[in-house]
Amino acid sequence: WRTQMAKVAVIALHPQVLMLGEAGLDKKKGTAPIELQMEVLREHIRLSELLHKPLIVHCVKALDRLLRLRREQKPTMPWMLHGFRGKPQQLRSLLDAGFYIGFGFRHNADSLRLCPAERLLLESDDQPQSITLLYRKVAEERGIEVADLCDEMGKNYRKFFSRHPLPL
Repeated sequence: WRTQMAKVAVIALHPQVLMLGEAGLDKKKGTAPIELQMEVLREHIRLSELLHKPLIVHCVKALDRLLRLRREQKPTMPWMLHGFRGKPQQLRSLLDAGFYIGFGFRHNADSLRLCPAERLLLESDDQPQSITLLYRKVAEERGIEVADLCDEMGKNYRKFFSRHPLPL
């Protein structure tokens, strides 16, 4: 993994690489040992901090370890939890830890409604459906106009990338 990580580091230097990830922890059967995953994630965190690029985090059945790691590492770069489907109490823990929350087509509707607008990000990689459809669905579930949701997302993405601005 160290050889692969060295290659990731070289690629991450490119100005078109805006963030790092998806990196994280997964306790599903058949995955790498959790301690190895923790070591690799620590290296992603180090690289994120070194390059001043946000980190996209994957987490399956390991939220306690992820939250503990975030407290230990004290990152300055923003982290987004990718594809969040958890319950409101898990959402609260992530928000309290400073995470942005990425929602896709499959999500817990209660968590989506409870997520503060300033920490909400939308992503469509879990389904081949259009991001436009996701924006319509989320706007409806949150009881707001699509245009207002677009404004909120624009602000959030600008803030998320504030230390590493999007190319023009």
